[in-house]
Amino acid sequence: MKDFNKIIEEYRSYAALHWSASREGDYKTANKNYAKLTKIYKSFLNSKELSERALPQLLNDSNYSVQVWAAAHCLGLGLYKDAAVNRLEHISKMSANEAPSFEAKMTLQVWKEKGTLTF
Repeated sequence: MKDFNKIIEEYRSYAALHWSASREGDYKTANKNYAKLTKIYKSFLNSKELSERALPQLLNDSNYSVQVWAAAHCLGLGLYKDAAVNRLEHISKMSANEAPSFEAKMTLQVWKEKGTLTF
């Protein structure tokens, strides 16, 4: 397994690049970073220790796109659900210019409708 700090660094980078590319309509770059985040998510699926160590840190990251991804991954894994929902609800009320508010709102909506999230 990669060094923990490297995983955190990559996660932050991929989440930020995904949101930036999505806002700019660069779906090739957005999809590339989505795939990289999904690969890390699979690492979380395979290591409860890694997910329990990384996700709280990522939920409290200063970057809102990182928080949205971390919250979605928490809901997908069934970890820290209350914190994840609170984070998504908070971000969903923010301006779309400062945070991925639409993404937060849609993540909550899909989770509430389906009861789970898959990546």
